[in-house]
Amino acid sequence: MRKHLLLVGGVALVTVVAGIAVAASASAGTTTYEAEAGTNALTGGAHVADCKRCSGGHRVTGVGLLGQLTFTGLVAERAGPTKLQLAYAGTEDRTALLSVNGGVPTAFVFPATRGEGRIGVLRVTLTLRSGDNALAIGNPAGAAPDIDKLVVTTDGTPPTLPPTATVPVDSGTAAPTNPPASGGAPTSPPASAGAPTSAGPPGNGPAGTPELEAQVVALVNTARAKAGCKRVVVDGKLAAAARGHSTDMAARNYYDHSTPEGVDFGTRIVNAGYSWASAAENIAKGPPTAQEVMKTWLGSKAHRAAIVNCGYRNIGVGVAADSAGVLLWTQDFAKPN
Repeated sequence: MRKHLLLVGGVALVTVVAGIAVAASASAGTTTYEAEAGTNALTGGAHVADCKRCSGGHRVTGVGLLGQLTFTGLVAERAGPTKLQLAYAGTEDRTALLSVNGGVPTAFVFPATRGEGRIGVLRVTLTLRSGDNALAIGNPAGAAPDIDKLVVTTDGTPPTLPPTATVPVDSGTAAPTNPPASGGAPTSPPASAGAPTSAGPPGNGPAGTPELEAQVVALVNTARAKAGCKRVVVDGKLAAAARGHSTDMAARNYYDHSTPEGVDFGTRIVNAGYSWASAAENIAKGPPTAQEVMKTWLGSKAHRAAIVNCGYRNIGVGVAADSAGVLLWTQDFAKPN
């Protein structure tokens, strides 16, 4: 089924294909993409659900953890920063990662709406390329909000990103040698160190999160080999803990081994399902590449000690960008019980 409706006066042009509406406003220069459109990709448990107050009567739920929604065919008239509006619903504050064309995901907090049927709108600016784009929405660390629709502004002068002042490269390490008797949080207080450096926020380049994480792991094992240590192996539970922490720091704008609620890295690892005998964590904020973040860590005695500790057997790495495009990095090392 295909319908065309043209209203004179610059109101709207509506096209309906197989019951999914995509409206292009001639006056506002916006295009609306329904989350439930058949052209989108729903994976890992994300699925369409009824929603009386949603555009088109449906929303996509089950986004987060393994679930992901990918909007495809987002058209931008020109490359550069573009205004986006995401209509969503959620009974509590939730975090989602937005990744454009496979690039490094940006973390955003979606404030709670009044109920599952109440719709809120989050306005963001992301860099699109000219022509077709894909926007993936997910959260490996927890539930993301339900998504109703996406509105893309396509006319006028593209918005500019906030001024990018010099970004200090910062890093921290926390390395207890033994788990607590209860198996919960480590008792050793984290130590931190940093090496200020200038670095600009990255753009949406071809390197995505899996690629950056793999690069860090490779560089870690190169350093360990030089130190006479065995290779560390990526563990999915450690990776989930690291990704979750980077995502949380980026979304909630903090930088620490402990969350604002006081949950430290040892507890986060346990909560991810990893039972550890010894563990350590390095974090960093600012470096735009795996090579630069590893250079920063290896240049610090405390961070290097975690990387070349021959007792560790597993590693997990997580990368996320904050709303200004600044990358936050987490690497967790551990020896299992």
